[in-house]
Amino acid sequence: MIGKLHAVAIAFTLSMTGFAANAAETAAAPNTAICSTPNYPTAWIKDGLEGTVHLALLVEADGSVKERKVVSSSGHRELDKATLRAGANCKFGAAPKGSDSKPGWTTVQYQWVVN
Repeated sequence: MIGKLHAVAIAFTLSMTGFAANAAETAAAPNTAICSTPNYPTAWIKDGLEGTVHLALLVEADGSVKERKVVSSSGHRELDKATLRAGANCKFGAAPKGSDSKPGWTTVQYQWVVN
């Protein structure tokens, strides 16, 4: 069991191709992020749950995540939900003080892999 846990890889990638959800939200995408690694329960490992989840995150001027949604599903509800929870805890670089920054959308990708 321990060997299997060490063979688990969860990769996180920040995509800097930010996009606007609508014309009112046209702020530039944040340029730095720190996101937590989601928990990968042993049962999911045993079941061989793998996949890639793309999230869209609406980032506030202070670097916190205001809103999140799955753009592309892994095909597994459990992985998608865990990724959404992890995305809520991402922290981005704050806008410079005194700037007139508005929330902006960016995307992140999580890859769930059992090696």
